[in-house]
Amino acid sequence: MELAPKQVADGVFMLTLPLPMRPSHVHVTLAKAGDAWVQFDTGMFTAETLDSLQRAWSELGVAASAIRLLLVTHHHPDHFGASATLHEMTGAPVSLHPAEVEAAQHYTRRQHSPVALEFFRANGIPFDRFGYVPAVGEFWSAVYRPATETQPLADGQRFELEDLVIETIATPGHTAGHCVFYLPKQKILISGDHVLPKITPHIGRFPAGPQNPLADYLASLRKLESLEVAAVIPAHGPVFSHLKARIQQISQHHQYRLREMLAAVHGQARTAYEVAAMAWGFDERSPLQIQFPATFEALAHLEYLRSQGQVERFERGGRVHYHAVA
Repeated sequence: MELAPKQVADGVFMLTLPLPMRPSHVHVTLAKAGDAWVQFDTGMFTAETLDSLQRAWSELGVAASAIRLLLVTHHHPDHFGASATLHEMTGAPVSLHPAEVEAAQHYTRRQHSPVALEFFRANGIPFDRFGYVPAVGEFWSAVYRPATETQPLADGQRFELEDLVIETIATPGHTAGHCVFYLPKQKILISGDHVLPKITPHIGRFPAGPQNPLADYLASLRKLESLEVAAVIPAHGPVFSHLKARIQQISQHHQYRLREMLAAVHGQARTAYEVAAMAWGFDERSPLQIQFPATFEALAHLEYLRSQGQVERFERGGRVHYHAVA
């Protein structure tokens, strides 16, 4: 994996940082603003990440004190995990959408909440048969050190530092407050996890999340179609330029998934877990890191279908079931 900074445009560099999991890397971006710099996302809080980041700064001649602003796409550990440390190193304020600040609190909890446990069971996850299942905060605690004080990001918010102009675009879906950043002078989009060149971001319905995240996500994709973009810097995968074509591909992928899940509940009511098991081909012996996200993603698609009047939802035996409308 190439870790050297990659120049995408004059004064704009993509930095690749290692991750201790798949995907094996995350990109953060540095943009020059006169004698200062802005960094987009922070990477995960690991020694390898911080070492790689400092080496990249050194290679580009960027002093930590020259970084004046830290803009974060969303709260996940590979994007926000080192934010407290980077704030301490640079003195720069950290900006994050308020919905992400709230969501980040879930990554600090060491126990499953009663609401989460009820959510898992109601949607068919056989939680009680899995044995020990670590809570999110317990699982990520060693690599997540989020900033405790942040500046709020808002859709349409504009930053101007010397000759650098940054436009914030709220793109909920992958998370409730995900934001992308557009550099209009360079025609560069820093897309976070919203639009990726080779994989699709996880779109899941969670206990405390929006009811219809897939509708949010598809609407967020449409918001970007009219942008004039020369290059997209994603969080994972190579820089690419075919934004509109990639948006169409991702939209088509979800249309396929919607048809697949509608067929799964045609003629027989099923829980989200049962639908996910059919769509992704797993069973109770499969890794939990497959079973849980797949169930949340199936649930997001089923709720989208319900919002379109194609599926009905009802409770039976303490479980939520979905059934195609005749």
